[in-house]
Amino acid sequence: MCGICGIMLESYIPDFSIGSILFQMMESQQIRAQDSTGVAIFNRQSNVDKLYTLSYFRETLEGYKIEEKTTLEKLDKLLVKLKQQEPRVTIISSSKEMKLVKDVGLARDLDSRYNIRSMKGSHGIAHLRIATSSRVTPYNSHPFSTTVIPDIAVVHNGEITNFSKLRNELELQGYPFYSNCDSEVIAVFIADQILKHGNIERAHHEFIKKADGPFTYLLATDKSLALVRDKFGARKGIFGYNPGGDKYPPFWAMATDLSALEIVGANMYVEESQPGKPIIFYKSDKQS
Repeated sequence: MCGICGIMLESYIPDFSIGSILFQMMESQQIRAQDSTGVAIFNRQSNVDKLYTLSYFRETLEGYKIEEKTTLEKLDKLLVKLKQQEPRVTIISSSKEMKLVKDVGLARDLDSRYNIRSMKGSHGIAHLRIATSSRVTPYNSHPFSTTVIPDIAVVHNGEITNFSKLRNELELQGYPFYSNCDSEVIAVFIADQILKHGNIERAHHEFIKKADGPFTYLLATDKSLALVRDKFGARKGIFGYNPGGDKYPPFWAMATDLSALEIVGANMYVEESQPGKPIIFYKSDKQS
């Protein structure tokens, strides 16, 4: 089974590297999965130029990731251009505040390539993947995102057994998909609900109601981080609190395993989230 983890700082600290916390949580769960890893970290200071960052993999013999900045008005044109290019391009994310990186290998491999331990922000999520239904490639790694709205990412443990039905319904509304992974449908579904209702809590409840299968996911937007389990609680999901001290500021942490909370001192108010009842943490406007 895959490993997932996430953190939300109680107050935003511009110079604090939350990537260092996520890295420790990932390593503590590395025994779960060794195929690929990824993180999505949100930093509101990264949006000074008001441009969107479109991230994608250009598939070559070596394979590499590219990021291009563009305005909202030109985003669709850039997407059309990329789809027409060869070698094949796979879209990763569209963002204003989010930095999403993922690749094959272990957490330490991801850190050596992208220096995730130095990444600063208010909150973030991470994933450790063991491949069960698709090839081990960078673009099949988590987190998954969408170009429907910027700054949304999901990491997922389990299966969405009716994802083809959900995906077909979303595609009929005109929403694009860039992979065959069931996890991508979570991001697009939540984005659709946000556009329709503007309520993240309702969006998660709608997904729980309509999705089948055993699953736990962490979904982050620029303003929130949610821990969501299926209505039967078939996959694990726990959260805890670190009140802060000399080493860390106060933060909430979520993970698959207790070891991930313990290694970063998030051992207060530890609970397993209730099946079918999203736990949502909201980004504070406070700054320390």
